[in-house]
Amino acid sequence: MKEENRFIKRALVSVTDKSHLASLVETLVKFKVEIISTGGTKKFIEDLGIPVTSIELVSGNPEAFGGRMKSISFPVTSSLLFRRYHPTDLEEACELKIEAIDLVICNLYPFDQYAGKNSEQDILIENIDIGGPLMLRASAKNYESVTVLSDISDYENFISTFNENNGAISFKMRRDLAIKTFTRVAQYDCLIAEELSSRFLDDHQTGDLPWLSLTPKETLRYGENPHQWAKIFKLKNTKSKHTLVDAVVLQGKELSYNNWVDADAAWRVMSDITNVTPGKSIVAIIKHANPCGLAVAPTLIEALEEAWNGDSISSFGGVLAFSNAVDLECANFLSENFIEVVIAPDFSVEALKVFQKKKNVRLLKVPVREKIESEFIVKSISGGLLMQNEDESNGVSEPLKLVTKTDMTSEAKELVDFGILACKHLKSNGIALVYKTEKGRLTLAGTGMGQPNRLDSLKLLAKIRAEQKGLAMDKMVLISDAFFPFADSVEVCNEVGIKNIVQPGGSIKDSEVVEACNRFGIAMLTTGKRHFRH
Repeated sequence: MKEENRFIKRALVSVTDKSHLASLVETLVKFKVEIISTGGTKKFIEDLGIPVTSIELVSGNPEAFGGRMKSISFPVTSSLLFRRYHPTDLEEACELKIEAIDLVICNLYPFDQYAGKNSEQDILIENIDIGGPLMLRASAKNYESVTVLSDISDYENFISTFNENNGAISFKMRRDLAIKTFTRVAQYDCLIAEELSSRFLDDHQTGDLPWLSLTPKETLRYGENPHQWAKIFKLKNTKSKHTLVDAVVLQGKELSYNNWVDADAAWRVMSDITNVTPGKSIVAIIKHANPCGLAVAPTLIEALEEAWNGDSISSFGGVLAFSNAVDLECANFLSENFIEVVIAPDFSVEALKVFQKKKNVRLLKVPVREKIESEFIVKSISGGLLMQNEDESNGVSEPLKLVTKTDMTSEAKELVDFGILACKHLKSNGIALVYKTEKGRLTLAGTGMGQPNRLDSLKLLAKIRAEQKGLAMDKMVLISDAFFPFADSVEVCNEVGIKNIVQPGGSIKDSEVVEACNRFGIAMLTTGKRHFRH
């Protein structure tokens, strides 16, 4: 391959977005580049007073079928693809009267403006570009000789380089632009596949498709640790119009990799509980992707105070998510404490003024996550990706079954849905102890998570954290994210005074577990559904 500078003598220009095109074509004219163009782009350039060669004179055919056929032709594609340094190609091009095109400037039909919206099917289909991807791929493939501009953001650098090199472009720049072009076309094709499949296939069929469309959003300062690089991409993995990646950042320093992970955890658990407790205020506080504070209360400030006091040590430096607009009272509370990120549907003007005094605090404005988003989750492992649909089930829909002689009190049953959702967002093995205060607030009183065995989660973590608060253990409800494999977990519950248990059930030792509950007078409900979160 010849790694040489190449002068540009002929350019093919066909763009949907004509932003900054004028300065680009004026630069080409300055170096006496012949400009070939189509349709609306041709008219735009002619209106600038610049001579244009119609694509018809190159293709030998008129535009047809309402503009569906313009650039697709043997002559045009050959002008891009034939190898300039290949003797046989040069001979054939001469025989066929194929003249080289050295530059392609093309951006695609705006399919993304209609995807994910209630666009009519005909409008959506008409915004699938065919000729554009063909021109882009052909010119990118032949980057040894052809320069391709598929992104408006590259115009300025191209103009500068073109001027400096007196009308020539380096091999490296052509190759870099080609790589970017192939990426752009791949993203475009994936977006089309995603949109059509999400509209017309069911979720199971969609999950079988092997594509992922990633759009780079920003480079992060570093990954989980300073020696790791990190980047965030936008992934169309949900039918929802509102995602965390689309949140408006109102203030604060750049979000880190860990900030994003914790923000996602906070937003999800807060939203889950908000969706089953309408009319209440919910605050979630996350530390290392686990809820350390979680509360439901009549007012936002009450929920904040309860969540913070649930584990004030862990709340320090945490990520918070609010179900309602953050007001002045909540902002004043947070201004006295160290926090990293605050997520809410909105912030009052007075609250924003308070936060302005803590400029490093990141404020993210995003609506509560929808109850059902048909989302799929992607996780990388060495050499591959794991994909699954998100666990969007909630406590309200769980098929609760009383399996013990003792029933739960009505007060304890009020905690069940809240507790199931709280435990669902703990890293397994997860144990949640939830409690209703004298003021009627629902709170996460103790947690145990991320342990190799369930007994440690209960005995060494959740139990101790709950006891430190001096709350009545017999009024709490214990939720386990998976079944109790043996009766020993029930024995520990009895030791500490737990009288209400919710667990999935399904162990071969279920009868022994239930027998132990009956022996100790403990009430147990089974859900029939596990909520592991690794």
